[in-house]
Amino acid sequence: MWVHGAFAILTITAFGLLTLLLHRDMLLGVRAALGIAAFIATYWTARVAVDFFYYEHADWPKGRQFAIGHTLLTGLFCAMAATYWLLIFWHWRIAGGGN
Repeated sequence: MWVHGAFAILTITAFGLLTLLLHRDMLLGVRAALGIAAFIATYWTARVAVDFFYYEHADWPKGRQFAIGHTLLTGLFCAMAATYWLLIFWHWRIAGGGN
């Protein structure tokens, strides 16, 4: 479980660093940066889908604070997925594609 957790933290940290370092390229529509954005969007979408369709909610810890935490985390994951998907959609539909 520690190895799985470490890889998840490494991946999420890399997403943040790549977004910070490539934010200009993402906004300009550079294809490589949009490819990374598409991967990040897919990751967060899959994470939410797994939560909804695979995990049993009975497996979550009991208590109001855990239910609130789960709801807030899921909302955050949805917001991150939506942000990257909207960036890609904006370049594809509105801006007429990347460079």
